[in-house]
Parts: sequence; structure tokens; C-alpha cells
Amino acid sequence: MDPLDGPSPKLYPRPDSDDSGDGISNSTPQIALGVTQQRDRELLESLLSTFEVTDLADPVPERTDLCIVGTDALAAFRGALREWKTRERPATAPVLLLTTDSAEDAWRRHEESVGELLDGIQPIPAPRRAIRSRVDGLLATRRHSLMSRQRQRELELYKRAIDSAGVGISIADADRDDLPLVYVNDGFLDMTGYDREEVIGRNCRFLQGEDTDEATVDEIRSALADERPVSVEIRNYRKSGRPFWNALDIMPVRDDDGEVTHFLGFQRDITERKRRERLLEQYGRIFEAVEDPILILDERNRIVETNPAADDAFGTGTSIPEGTQAEHLFEGEQAAQFRATALAVRWTGNSRTVEVTTDPEGDETVFQFRFQRLEATEDYSERIIAVSRDITRIRKYQNRLSVLDRVLRHNIRNKLNVVTGLAELLENSGDEEVAAIAEDIDTAASDLLGIADSARAFNRSIDPAEPRTQELDLSAFVREVGAELRESHSDTDIDISVPEAAPAVCPATIRLCLKHVVENAIEHTTAPDPRVEIEVEDTDEWVDLRVSDHGPGFSERERRALTSGAERPLEHLQGVTLWLVRWAVINAGGRLDIRDRPEGGATVVIRLPPAERPATV
Repeated sequence: MDPLDGPSPKLYPRPDSDDSGDGISNSTPQIALGVTQQRDRELLESLLSTFEVTDLADPVPERTDLCIVGTDALAAFRGALREWKTRERPATAPVLLLTTDSAEDAWRRHEESVGELLDGIQPIPAPRRAIRSRVDGLLATRRHSLMSRQRQRELELYKRAIDSAGVGISIADADRDDLPLVYVNDGFLDMTGYDREEVIGRNCRFLQGEDTDEATVDEIRSALADERPVSVEIRNYRKSGRPFWNALDIMPVRDDDGEVTHFLGFQRDITERKRRERLLEQYGRIFEAVEDPILILDERNRIVETNPAADDAFGTGTSIPEGTQAEHLFEGEQAAQFRATALAVRWTGNSRTVEVTTDPEGDETVFQFRFQRLEATEDYSERIIAVSRDITRIRKYQNRLSVLDRVLRHNIRNKLNVVTGLAELLENSGDEEVAAIAEDIDTAASDLLGIADSARAFNRSIDPAEPRTQELDLSAFVREVGAELRESHSDTDIDISVPEAAPAVCPATIRLCLKHVVENAIEHTTAPDPRVEIEVEDTDEWVDLRVSDHGPGFSERERRALTSGAERPLEHLQGVTLWLVRWAVINAGGRLDIRDRPEGGATVVIRLPPAERPATV
């Protein structure tokens, strides 16, 4: 080969494991030589001295940009070269064959390899400039193929990112009439329910429907006409016809000359957010309109919000300032009681009720507060909701009834004792007719005394000064009371069926309730061998205490009276016992029900709330 100096080599991009993206770096190309003739190799190394030159090997070395091989090396490294080309796809991995054959013979001899394995054939000897030109050309091809591969991979990455984005993305062609869609991602299809072929080529208005706001549509049209960005919330429709709220952002895409070529749209389904907003709006209206005073407290017991009823009740004619310590609305012991209850709810998480008395301008008012804890969210820290109710009139009525009850019970009992005493004297008068009448009087008076005693015992269930509930293991309690009833009613078969344990919240007068219901069942049974069944069932949601008899049952009018909670002239009970039981059970948070038995008789069901069960290990 005739020596001929060529220009300095250009810098070409080549694979480089230390670079990001596609591994492109502007460093000196690497050429792998597979030439066995020593003189040819020396001349090539001299020609290519400004490149990085290495020996061809199997596998082809990493970072190789061009392989130059002789005929012998082509045969020896054919498999390695083929693997290298496969590895580098879609980039070009050029191989240049140096051969002593003439150009015509070389092309004929290697015809099958050209294009598949060989990218060029250079007969030698040849001028240095010719060889260098061929090398530069192949390296330029390599450079452009690497850049193309990089762009292709970037486009694939962008497409994957867009397709997997959590929002809908669409592209409309701004150069065509009616702005048809030319691309939608999978998020758009998932949101709308359409297939891709159903939307490409159409204007996006197919998502509109009868409840789509026309003013919002006009806002979008105006922005598109002015080629400016727009963001709206619009009611659209899925393919199924179901509406959804779409947070739509549209922006124009411009070319290098500043001309708008496309419109890029982003769609987010905000239906759930809009639903929550509507609920919050409704709750806000309710919060403002409710007549019960409501205080919302932060974690330091400061007021963060009040409704108008609370401002009227506690604001002394003005709105309660935000940040006010809630207990400062009250005085002395009442303030301490309010604060202690709020702290207890915050610490335990359990709802609590407390009564607080205020004395504005000497007019004492009683409020019953119900405290509830709200867990912290992303929008706000932990809150305490304090809902109050003015129960002043209720407490006054209860106090008056309690006083009236005590007076009546005392006077009635005294008078009835006089009646029974006089009746006993008449019974001993010696006149049989008078004695019979006196006995009836004595019996009636004794019955009235029994009713008075029952009312006196049940007074605890309505007296505001007395505790109303107690927590009991209802199973153990029924076994205990059942034994007492068996002893006092030995002529009656009392069958008891209870689980091992059934903790329940019971009325303070539960013993009287059970005894009265059982005695009522015994009194009204018509069977020659009286039988009463007492059962307890724990259903997790309720603890049921059932008393069943084999008597005539309850009439429909008695059942309606007891169920409705009020008597009418034609719908009433024959006595007050079941009313007293009902009131006691309801005050404990329970329910009273009456059921017919298929085999005859009735079942009285006392349904009580379950008590907290002890933790088990």
C-alpha cells in the first residue's frame, strides 16, 4: 500500500456502558482488526493510529464500532461477527473485508455474505486515502445508526410512559378540519370505555351528552380557536352511557416556526372527588341548618368551627372566635368536666356523653354533649366533634315527675294501707256478705299496692339522679334469678337455657324486669302444668333475653300499643308492668319485642346492647 496521510479522524458516537440513555458518547471510535498478514496489519495500524485499535476476538470486544477482517479471519470469526451484529441491532455493526482478490472476483466470491455479514469489500493493495475513505464512511453509517437507535428507544420509552400514565392522554391534529384525534393512550380508553379504532379520526365531542354544560363547551371552543391552553371540569359520558366528571387540560403544541400543529389533552376522572365535594356541600348545609349546637375542636381543645346554633347558645350574642379554648365557654366545675370528657375521648377513641349546665343571666340551661373523635386525614389533624342538645325542659319534666312520683307513691301507699286495714276489720264483722265485699276490697287494694311498689322500684329507670345501666354477665344473672323464681314458684316448670357467658349492658332494674315478665307469663298461662322458658342468646350485635309462655298470648291491640310506645283509647295494656319494663330497657339502649309462638303462647324479647368483652390471648 502506498503511504498517504489522511485527515485526523472525526469523533463518532459509540456504545459506552458508562453513559446514560442509549450508551452514546463522543469519544474515539474503536476498530477491531482481524488481519493475519503482519505487514498489512502494521500498515493498517499506522493508517488508523488516531483510532482505538484492538484485536478481533470471539466474542467481538465491547465498544467496537467497526471490524476490519481479512479472508482468513472472516472464515474464523464468522459466528462471532454474526452474534455481534445481532447484539447491536437495530444499530449498524459494520464489517469491512480486505481481500487480495479483484473487486469483481471478491464480490462474486462473497456475494451471499454482502449485506448480511459484510458491509463493504476493499481490494488491496489500495491507496491509503481509499481505505481511509471507506473506514470513515462505515463509521459515519455506524454513527447515524446509533443515533437512530437512540431516538427509537427514546420514542419507545415515551410511548410506554404515556400508555402507562395514570391519566388519559389524547392528541388532536390542528391542521385538519374538526381537529380529529390521531392518538389516545390506554388511560383514555380505560376511562371512556371505547376501543382505539372507535375514537381515532373523531373529534372529542363524542364524549359530550345531555347534561354536559354548554358554557364549559364554549370555553373549550374559544380556547382552541385562540390557540391557547385551557383547563375545565366537564361532565362527559362513557361508551356505556354512564356519566363521569373529567378534569380536562388542553394545550397547543407548536413547531419550530411557532405554528400550532397539534392539541395535547390530559383527562383525569374526578367523579369520586366531585361526589365527595357534593357530600361536603350537603353536610355543610346540614351543619349550618341543624338546630343543635355543634363545636369542632382541634387536638388542643381549641374551637376550629361552630355552627350558628352554637354561636347563639354559647357566643353571648356574637360568633365564637376561632381558636377559643372550648372549656372557656363554661365556668368552674362545668368547664373542668367538659375538658376532662374531651380529653378522655381523645385518649380512648370512645364516644362519651356529659351534661354541662350554664347560667347566662341567671337562667340555668342544661346541655347534653356527645363527644366523638375523628381520625386525622391528609387534609386536617385529629378532630373532636361535640354535638350538644338543650335538655333543660326534659330535665325539668323529669325532676317534676320524680317529685310527683314520690308524693303519689307515698300518699297512695298510706291511703291503701288504711283501706286494707279497714277491709280486714270488715272481714271479721261476722256478716258473710259484708266479709265477701271486704275481701274483694282487700284484694284490689293489695293489687294497687303491688303496682305502687313496682312503680317505686322502676323509678330508678327515669330518675335523672340514678344510674340507668349496669354491665352484667346475663347468663350468670339469669341462672341466679332463675333459681330464685323456681323457689318462689315451685308449681311452675321454669326451663333455663343460656350460654356460658353473655356480657350485656342492662337496665339498673334488670332484676325487676325479668321477675315481672316471668311472673306475668305464669299468671296468664292456661296450661294445667305451667311452664316458662328463659333463654339467652348472644348474637354479637345484641344480647337477647327471651321469656316464653304457653298462655293465650297478647292481643293485637296490646301488641300495637307496646310496639308504638303510646296508648290510645282502644289500644292499651291491662297493666303498667310491661310499660315499666319497656321504659327501663329503652333507657338502657335496648329494645322490647313480643312474638307469637307457633305452638301457642308468646315470647317477650328483651334485646340489650353487648358489653365490651375482655381481651383474649
